[in-house]
Amino acid sequence: MADDRSLLPGDSLESPSTAMLPAGVADSEWNGTFDAGGPQGPDLMIYVHALRRRWLPAVGLGLVLAGILGVGAWLLVGTKYTSVALLQVSLAEAHMFQGAASLDPYALDPVRFEIYKNTQEQRLLSRPVLNNALHKPEVGQIAVLKEQADPIDWLMHHISVDFPQRAEVMSVSVSRSDPDEALILVRAVIDSYMSEVVNVERELKNKRFQELESACTAKDQEMRNKREQMKPWSRDVGTTDTDMLTTRTKLILEELTLKSGELARSQTEIAKLRGEVAGQKALLANVEKTEANPVDLEMLKNNDPMVREMAMELAMKKMDQNYTMGTAKQGVNTVYVTRTQDQLKMLENQYNERVEVLRQKVLDRQRAAIQEKLVQFETQLKSMEDQLAKATKELNEKRQEAEKIGISSVELEMARAELKHDDLQLAEWNNEKEKLRIELRSPPRIQVVQQPEKPLLPSNFVWRLGVTMLLTMGGLCCPAVLLTLWDTRTRRINTTEDVSKGLRLPVIGQVPRIPSRVIRQLASPSKRSQSWHLRLTESVDGIAARLMFKSDAKQCRVIMVSSASGGEGKTTLATQLALSLARTGRRTVLVDFDLRRPSFDEVFALPLSPGVSELLRQQATAAELVHATQTDNLAVVTAGRWDRQALASLSNGAAGPLFQQLREEFSFVVVDTSPILPVADARFVSQLVDGVVLSVFRDVSEAPKIEATCEILEAFGVRSIEAVVTGSNNRAYGKHLGYEAPVTA
Repeated sequence: MADDRSLLPGDSLESPSTAMLPAGVADSEWNGTFDAGGPQGPDLMIYVHALRRRWLPAVGLGLVLAGILGVGAWLLVGTKYTSVALLQVSLAEAHMFQGAASLDPYALDPVRFEIYKNTQEQRLLSRPVLNNALHKPEVGQIAVLKEQADPIDWLMHHISVDFPQRAEVMSVSVSRSDPDEALILVRAVIDSYMSEVVNVERELKNKRFQELESACTAKDQEMRNKREQMKPWSRDVGTTDTDMLTTRTKLILEELTLKSGELARSQTEIAKLRGEVAGQKALLANVEKTEANPVDLEMLKNNDPMVREMAMELAMKKMDQNYTMGTAKQGVNTVYVTRTQDQLKMLENQYNERVEVLRQKVLDRQRAAIQEKLVQFETQLKSMEDQLAKATKELNEKRQEAEKIGISSVELEMARAELKHDDLQLAEWNNEKEKLRIELRSPPRIQVVQQPEKPLLPSNFVWRLGVTMLLTMGGLCCPAVLLTLWDTRTRRINTTEDVSKGLRLPVIGQVPRIPSRVIRQLASPSKRSQSWHLRLTESVDGIAARLMFKSDAKQCRVIMVSSASGGEGKTTLATQLALSLARTGRRTVLVDFDLRRPSFDEVFALPLSPGVSELLRQQATAAELVHATQTDNLAVVTAGRWDRQALASLSNGAAGPLFQQLREEFSFVVVDTSPILPVADARFVSQLVDGVVLSVFRDVSEAPKIEATCEILEAFGVRSIEAVVTGSNNRAYGKHLGYEAPVTA
């Protein structure tokens, strides 16, 4: 609309002062929905409308960003060639004959096998193995390794080790842009792993076999020597009956063992009881410093009638105090309030003294319980000391009895026990030696089943293509999403329902959005121009009919047409309303109160002054302002030449006589004013009119600004606020709803 004219220095139409907005409007946030009188979910059509408004820049930016991201992704991902080697990691050692696997109790344990596989993976990636691989001549020629501060760490992060599908096969791979580099690195790592880990393990097993063989020979000779030593000890005890000697020796040793055990248990129990006695004495000494048991104290308080009575009285006093302090005026009933506080303090002291007495009772009970436990522990300690003395005496007697039989029999039995233990150990070593003998004759548990080969085709083509397509689609969609979200934050008006239901502002009509190229040819006799002219005329006539009905019913004759901000079609709406009212035979005057940006002088080819500004400065009379037009029943009052003095007069009510005279001479007075939010002119005019019609432009007007406008008008006492939506998506306007250019006067 024709609202984009220059302002005076210091005025800004596009950036209204925050001080002119109602509190909270400038910083409000929007969750994507209009208030429709109750809780509701987000309306997805809001985002559809936002995308409709921004689709052209979204598509343009999306194509540019998609091209940049797609080409960048394709180049950055690059071509990768992967060289792979496979190693067989068997579940158990391969044996020379059936059933030998039973020698290993963990051979078929899946948990241990998983641990074994993880161990081999970590050993392959260990620094010694990788360091040995890096020392190979062909690896040292790779340029990327020469550039690394720590080549081992680089290789550790670029080599991949995996067990596909948890099988007995270990996959070792390296991906590089050069297939020769990938082959060299995998081959070097596999060779290093086999020489540093797998072959070393086999050598260690061979060394272990030799050690076991030497240990078995030495242990066999040691057992022969022990058997020779046992013969003189048997003669020293005076009997050749080994079973009888063994029986006598076992009985004596068992009794000595029992007595020693009893003595040790008695000593342990005595030490424990002495600790308990010391602990109880410490508790008894510090009982006054400890807190009373809250459960016992609460039980005494509940069972004590004095405490219950004082607690109830204390509660009543507190309620009385709260009531008195809440109801008494400042300086009134001061003596009563003070007396109540003193009584409350005295009751609290009595209550606390009684609770302290009960606390001492609880402490006395605790002290008595500690003393009872102390006596119990001291009695047990005395009894255990007597048992200790008795056990010591019996142990000494048994030792003397053992000495009579002789040390030789004891040493003989001990030698036999050691011989038995050596026999078991020798059998275990022989078993392990036989197991190692079989393993050394069997194939290795880990062996290479597929040597690495030079890759011929890229291994990351699908991944490269997928990343490129994903980033391309993301770049194509990202501007649309961002622009849509940015647009929705402004809460622009999308439909008539956004005004009537979302803002709860009555909508008295809808005006089609006519393209600017059609506006310039609206008077043309062409069929298309006549069709647009008919649509515009019918929609404005409907609004005028409603205003006439309202005028007849409520004497609403002076109509102010305005908007929240500039560029929302208020001037065109005011002009068309005045023309429609004049066509009905009602004498109508169109007043240009948009003093800073006048337009009616150009639209109707009238002189700019004298006008409203001259009237406000008392330089002209109301009769001099009214100009007849070529349209029957329509007169126009131009704006005049505006200055600060005119605004000062307007704020002091100087426009009142003009409106009073126009009311007497015309049936309708249509006033076109400046926008509400940027400047204060229209706010002073709103106090002199019967109602305000706000021009709301679809895809241009913003809901927060309309809400702020309504609050300002209500604050200035406007009785009737209604809206006309321009460019609505109502089906009555058919396919002409989507034009971009605003209607101009």
